[in-house]
Amino acid sequence: MMVHTASLGAILCLASVCAAANFPILLNITSPLTLAVQPLCGALNSTNFTEINTGINLSATRTIVAFGDSWTSNGANGTVPLPPIMWPPSPSAGSRLNSNRRATNGFIWVEDLANTLSAKLLNYAWGGAIIDNFAWNTTSPANKTGVPRTDFVAETSLFLQQGRFLDALIPSQTLFTVAFGINDEGQFEIGGGDWVRATNTYLDKLGELQAHGAKNILIHGMYRSHSNPNALQNEVFSYLRQSKEINGTNFAFVNLERLFTAIQNNPSSFGYSGNPTCLVSSSTSVGGCSSPDTSVFWIPGHPSSNTHRLISEYSIAVVNDCLVG
Repeated sequence: MMVHTASLGAILCLASVCAAANFPILLNITSPLTLAVQPLCGALNSTNFTEINTGINLSATRTIVAFGDSWTSNGANGTVPLPPIMWPPSPSAGSRLNSNRRATNGFIWVEDLANTLSAKLLNYAWGGAIIDNFAWNTTSPANKTGVPRTDFVAETSLFLQQGRFLDALIPSQTLFTVAFGINDEGQFEIGGGDWVRATNTYLDKLGELQAHGAKNILIHGMYRSHSNPNALQNEVFSYLRQSKEINGTNFAFVNLERLFTAIQNNPSSFGYSGNPTCLVSSSTSVGGCSSPDTSVFWIPGHPSSNTHRLISEYSIAVVNDCLVG
């Protein structure tokens, strides 16, 4: 961890105080925040996505396989993640020298979930990821102006090439988590595209994972409402409901919009104080707030490490409280 030359004070200082230092900073492993909202459980026959668990047993989970974007990525991309150490002025916890980092100041939610369950984590999520490069005019390789990003297609492909051989992946003991939509909505707003293709690709990739043993799937809905992603999430919910009926796939749907709406409406009830977003830039910790532990977001649009912990706790609450027969 390369901390032997640093004084204890330098190691434990906050990024906002020690931004000019060359020493790594250990993350805060305690949290002043409290989960002040409970899931709003729905019914399996709902026509729209709703918070539900059709049979996932977290106590039996020994491995988590994660797909998504920067809200889920720990920088590992199918490899071994580095510890969430801060290297000011970099705002990202992880490696000092390469992109093996997190878009936050500590663990991300799926790491917290794995730590809570004492489960192994295989993480294929990557910052900026979308569902399908060919769905959006700004990313399609068929468009000369397109700049392709990592997508659900590539993440699934990498997992099937090597990830499913890195662990026994006993179906009843493996939880697959999937979270997409933020960057898809962003690319659509910039240059337009095809939500039908994105939806079909999402369902195709779920089907591909199911064909390779995925029996327990947890979906994260977006943290804010948009008409197109909402329609996508309705289709995903409907598909998984049918999968439950046809082949017994267990799934849980976590509506992060409910959590973040509750935080926005009454942040103090959770323990938040000060600036909602701690850093003024996504590229440096310089100029950040003095209260990162009680800020909702660390960098613009990305949760703080303590908010990630609430996301993990809320996800567990949905699974435990919203079980249907």
